Amino acid sequence: MKKLFKQVLVLGLALTMILSLAACSGKTETEKEVNTAEETVTEAAKPSEQVTLRFSFDQGVGEPTQKIVDQFNASQDKIKVETVLLPQDANVVHDDFVNKLATGDTSIDIMGLDVVYIAEFASAGWLADLGQYFDSDVTDTMIKGTVDAATYDGKLVAMPWFTNSSVLFYRKDVIDQLGAAVPTTYKGWMELADKAVGINGIEYGADFQASQSEALVCNWVEYVWNHGGDILDSNGKPVINSAQNVAATTTMKTLVDKYAPEGVTTYSETESEQVFKEGKCLFIRDWSGFWSSGQGEDSKVTGLIGATTLPIGEGGTDPHSCLGGLDLVVNNSISDTQKEAAAEFIRYMVSAETQKNMTLISSQPPVVKDVYKDADILKEIPFYADFFSVIEGGKSRPQSPKYAKVSDAIQRYIHQALTGEIEVQKALDDLQAEVEELSK
Repeated sequence: MKKLFKQVLVLGLALTMILSLAACSGKTETEKEVNTAEETVTEAAKPSEQVTLRFSFDQGVGEPTQKIVDQFNASQDKIKVETVLLPQDANVVHDDFVNKLATGDTSIDIMGLDVVYIAEFASAGWLADLGQYFDSDVTDTMIKGTVDAATYDGKLVAMPWFTNSSVLFYRKDVIDQLGAAVPTTYKGWMELADKAVGINGIEYGADFQASQSEALVCNWVEYVWNHGGDILDSNGKPVINSAQNVAATTTMKTLVDKYAPEGVTTYSETESEQVFKEGKCLFIRDWSGFWSSGQGEDSKVTGLIGATTLPIGEGGTDPHSCLGGLDLVVNNSISDTQKEAAAEFIRYMVSAETQKNMTLISSQPPVVKDVYKDADILKEIPFYADFFSVIEGGKSRPQSPKYAKVSDAIQRYIHQALTGEIEVQKALDDLQAEVEELSK
């Protein structure tokens, strides 16, 4: 009997403990509904998953660009941009991007691409159409030439990031001493050069870049444009051996033969700049950055440099400089989500505020027109007051999917014409034939 009582007692205690635990851990249906609602609210309050973008560009603009990227990342939490630096070598950057995009690689979302390669990449289908993300309210704020260069087959396939342009720098002191106005034509500069030799150390009239290189292409297309000619017509067909282009190349050869230093056909930017900084030339055609570098401690012409547009020749109406710079492009193989995030980042990069900031920390010429009128910019870089009229008329080199081969042909034939190896007309006829073949 005692044994039975103990068994009942133990069973009762166990049952009590089970019920007690169930009461502690159990929930009523109402409580479950409340908790479920709380979990839903908590889940909704969580931020959506952050999109990570990888942005690749060359280290020539690495430090200032990283600062801008850091500012973008700190400004919001939806997108995180990681940077991928490449060497400061246009060919290395070009090949790296080609190798990735040609295989459908999606490890890079956004690229800083040299403007001369836009047509090549777009024709291959590698670049996303940015027209679906950006209206004219963005592109209308920009220098027209930069937008034209970012457009291929009627589509906006790139977004201008920063630009560059050539300028005609001259010796203000010499022109002042001659009591002359700044010429606007090649003929006017030649006449002035005839009078300037011997004044304040001047030995030569003209100084530019005519080595067999991309620098020669940039120089030559300016002579062509400023004589009313072009390389390709509106349909993309070569018009290289036109009468205007014969006149343009003849003017360039005259400057080589009679007004420039003897070694000018071997000069890149470095060599031509050195001669001008030594005070030996009346004028030099160079990129905008020479305004600062030409007046450094190693220069004899500091404080004596003026700047103006390039001259025009017979048949020319408006002065045009060759545009350089980088555009922002989006990998067409990435997902729509990545593309939308990339467009948001690009919108930040080309806003007037960011463009101003980038200009102040890098001195890279902006693409947004109003930045050139900004008081802070003009205080820091007063040269931009004159430079805007120069860059506003800038044009891009011929847009061709085979630009690298077109450039190589221009370099060979124009260099031969300038050195006198072949006549100007024959050089342009042969160049016409080769570019026609490349255009097939």
